[in-house]
Amino acid sequence: MRLCSEIVILHWLCSITRSSCTNMPPESQTESSTTSTATVRKHLPPVKDEKTGEYKSVADNFTGATQASRYLVVSAVALFIYFRAPLQDAVDHLWSYLIKNDLFCSAYFETIYVTLVYIALVAGYPFVMHYIPWVQKFKVSDDVTYVHRPFFGKVGMVLEMFFHLTPLLVADALKMKKYFDVPEIEWEKRRGQWIQTTRALPEHSPNVLLMCGQVIGSVIAFDAIFFVVHFILHKNFYLYKYFHSQHHDHDVMHPHVTNQLSVVERILQVASANYSLILFRSHPLSRLVFVPVFLWFLIENHTGYDLPWAPHRLIPHGVMGGPAKHHAHHQHGSRHYQPFFNYLDKWLENWQLRKKLA
Repeated sequence: MRLCSEIVILHWLCSITRSSCTNMPPESQTESSTTSTATVRKHLPPVKDEKTGEYKSVADNFTGATQASRYLVVSAVALFIYFRAPLQDAVDHLWSYLIKNDLFCSAYFETIYVTLVYIALVAGYPFVMHYIPWVQKFKVSDDVTYVHRPFFGKVGMVLEMFFHLTPLLVADALKMKKYFDVPEIEWEKRRGQWIQTTRALPEHSPNVLLMCGQVIGSVIAFDAIFFVVHFILHKNFYLYKYFHSQHHDHDVMHPHVTNQLSVVERILQVASANYSLILFRSHPLSRLVFVPVFLWFLIENHTGYDLPWAPHRLIPHGVMGGPAKHHAHHQHGSRHYQPFFNYLDKWLENWQLRKKLA
């Protein structure tokens, strides 16, 4: 359990391809759920898709912006492939520098790095969107806003990060970090240490295409693993009450809800991400790239803005969910359990429908 939340350059790369709550699960509520549903519908856009039963987004009218964004992404990927040789040289030089850097070699680097990236994204990206008048039309509901969190105080980000970091830093100190392709002599140096201070890192940098594949594969794996975890947390009354209801306990949707997790759910999320990275034998540099992309997608899902150039719109055919569906999940709790994609949610809904009709 070493790397905090991490996962998903996948969605961004795939997009290239073109072609509140009480202490019971929302779906288990009866009369109260009827009232809350009525309130939710009052805030949602007025146009409803009769076929899917979901509300349409203003972003549906900006197909030109979506198409232009797809071309830009495809062009960026084409340039990446064409210039992969000089990019590989740059990666090699970067790795040569990093493995000699004391901070990067520290056993605590990944935990601190993830935290700093999260703070930068959650404080900057949604804040900028909230103060651009033209973007406000893309809110999926009137109850979406930006809630400013001070850095200090009882509800400050510093205190929140303290409780978030402490167990992870303790784990970093006690557990030896294991990466692939590390010389055996490096493991021997650390096996006898009670407190870990440095990481044993591989000597060579990764191939840039392999690095992308590791990130993409890890994202797909995390999405599937956490779908199962998320579904179980919702369907078991006690697991929801004690471990997951905190994430749904908010009056308005805002980016800070991303990190509004119980200790148990945070551990499950970190473990799912870490296991996914291990599954694809991810290089430490792949993990470094993975973090900002993964966190960006998690935060974007909680912004409540359905932007025409967002990843879930860049990838055609509704492969990804996006903020609108995740907002609906926070309102009702009975659908859209996958963090990023849709295929398992669709399979689940079809299975439930067949079971109901049988």
